[in-house]
Amino acid sequence: MPRDGFSDSGRINDFSASTGRSRKTHLERLISLIPVPYYFGWLIIASVFLAASCVVLVQFEGSLRHIDAFLIISIIVALEGAAINWAHNRIRSFTDILINIVDLPKDAIIRSCDGYEAEIFDDRKLIASAFIVIAFVHSSGIDYHAITFNSNISDIIFNILYYFAVYIEGAGLYVMIMTALTVHKIGSLPVQVDAAFSDFHAIGILYSEFTLYAASVYVIWGFFHMIVPPRFSSLEIILWFLGFAIVLFVYFILPQYNIHLMMASAKKEKSELFSSRLRAALDESFEVPSEENAGYLKDMLAVQNQLSQMHEWPFGSYEILHLILIVIIPLVVILLELILGFIK
Repeated sequence: MPRDGFSDSGRINDFSASTGRSRKTHLERLISLIPVPYYFGWLIIASVFLAASCVVLVQFEGSLRHIDAFLIISIIVALEGAAINWAHNRIRSFTDILINIVDLPKDAIIRSCDGYEAEIFDDRKLIASAFIVIAFVHSSGIDYHAITFNSNISDIIFNILYYFAVYIEGAGLYVMIMTALTVHKIGSLPVQVDAAFSDFHAIGILYSEFTLYAASVYVIWGFFHMIVPPRFSSLEIILWFLGFAIVLFVYFILPQYNIHLMMASAKKEKSELFSSRLRAALDESFEVPSEENAGYLKDMLAVQNQLSQMHEWPFGSYEILHLILIVIIPLVVILLELILGFIK
């Protein structure tokens, strides 16, 4: 199977690009109306929301009180919207990675990746997920905010911005779930014996980036609840926030376990294949002692040492440390909020 990365990868990229153009989500079509890169587009939308909020607060409230809540929600909108676009662009790189590690015909891999992309970014399911999350947030009382505005218009603008952020969060949650299922499916595919472990790590690192991005949005939602009444005095908000921390850990660990099994299987097969060659080199060095055979045996032993040190997990301690810090710190903040609340 060719692995030079030229003709085949070009074909794959063309294929992905063509399917991606016909498979834009409604959020991607929205942001494409602004003729700038998507991350700038979401920044512009968030800035417009924030500017409109400032005008409304000055006009109807007579001050910029509560502007911090509007600011944080605007930041969340920018991050969540950009995350969906970013994830869509990044998920296409799975094709090039799988070409190097999966023992299947190239066309079958392309079709599988095309199917993964279609399922993850199914527009109707994104919309349905968004409305399900809105319904849950409303029915559970998580959307209750004890902010007092002098004008109903200020309250309406705040709720529009808030529910728009929750809508994108719901769509992003569907992308998270489907991405995890995709990584799980990848773990069940047959592995090439000569697969490079760097390709496995590419999946692990990419998936870690998804998790860290989701955790970053989670942290900013935490800041929002810290400044907006009832803050963390509401049991529903505490359970929602703590529950999502658990979801993030599960999201990060479980799907990558299958990739770990793929890596362990590839390492085992490589080790068995190399062991037979090493035994042959040992036999030859004993039967025909020579400087050349001794040098060859030394090289083989060095390779065996490298093989034994190969990691069997697609992520390293660096990614785990980042995830722990970005999830644990907000939980500590919540605990302090609760303790201070009881003291008062």
